Amino acid sequence: MGISFLIVLCFSIFVVAPSGAFRVQSVGVRGQLFCGNKPAANTLVQLYDEDDGPDPDDLLDKTYTSEDGSFELKGDTMELTNIDPEIRIYHDCAMHLPLCKREWIIGIPDKYIYSGTTPKKFMNIGQVNLEVELETEDRHDCFH
Repeated sequence: MGISFLIVLCFSIFVVAPSGAFRVQSVGVRGQLFCGNKPAANTLVQLYDEDDGPDPDDLLDKTYTSEDGSFELKGDTMELTNIDPEIRIYHDCAMHLPLCKREWIIGIPDKYIYSGTTPKKFMNIGQVNLEVELETEDRHDCFH
C-alpha cells in the first residue's frame, strides 16, 4: 500500500468519520412501465445507490409493478459523498425465449437527492415502453 493511501485512510477514520460528515440522503422515483401497449405488470424494479470500488451497491428499495404497470420507490442511506441513485428494471418484454431477464439501468439526477430520510420530491420517469432496446442493457441477467 502506498503512503498516500494510508494517510487518507487514517484521516478518514480519525477526522472525517467522528466529525459527522457522513449524512443521510434520500431519493424517490415513480413511473409506469409498458410492454408495447400493455402494462408491464409484476415487473421487478429496484432502487440502488451505485458505489464504486470494493464497496457493494446499496439496495435502497424494491417492488414489483402493479397491474397497471406503475411503481413507486423511495429509500435512504448514509454516505460521505453524494449518493449515485439508479433504478434497475428486470423484464422479459420483447423476448422470444425469456431464459433470463433484460436489465435496464436508469440513473437518477442529483436534483432528486435530498438530505434526511424522506425525499421532498420524486423523480417521475413517466410512461416507459420496455420494447425499446437500450445500447447498454444486459440481456443475460439471470441472478438479480
